[in-house]
Amino acid sequence: MKRIVQLGMLVVAVLALFATVSAHEGREIGDGAYTIVFGWRAEPAYTTLLNGPEFEIMTHEDEQPVEGAEETLQIEVSYGGQSKVLRLRAVFGEPGNYTADLIPTQPGDYSFHITGTIGDATIDEVFDSTSGEFSTVEPITDIQFP
Repeated sequence: MKRIVQLGMLVVAVLALFATVSAHEGREIGDGAYTIVFGWRAEPAYTTLLNGPEFEIMTHEDEQPVEGAEETLQIEVSYGGQSKVLRLRAVFGEPGNYTADLIPTQPGDYSFHITGTIGDATIDEVFDSTSGEFSTVEPITDIQFP
């Protein structure tokens, strides 16, 4: 019986890891020169909790991290007809990884527009939670108790 419980816990842990990894959208950008993997820092995202977009940029051909993109890219969040430019920053100790801080205040779908350049490539990409590749923002009441 103990082994069955341990096996069950292992299966749940593996599935949780897979769910976390698959909660990001990957695509080629810059005419196929780069790959970007985009999502929320914490999935699922909840209202009133610090979160934000996170993404990794690497060269498509040899999968090398792209550094310095925080200097040449801009990220704008949109929700319900409103938009705001966020302060993009590199993630310390993780070359090619970038994030911005955001506390979503309303549940629903958010979109992120990344514009600028990487090298000679012009970047103009929109990532939208309605695609289902990363989570919509859920109400904080879903996890509050009592």
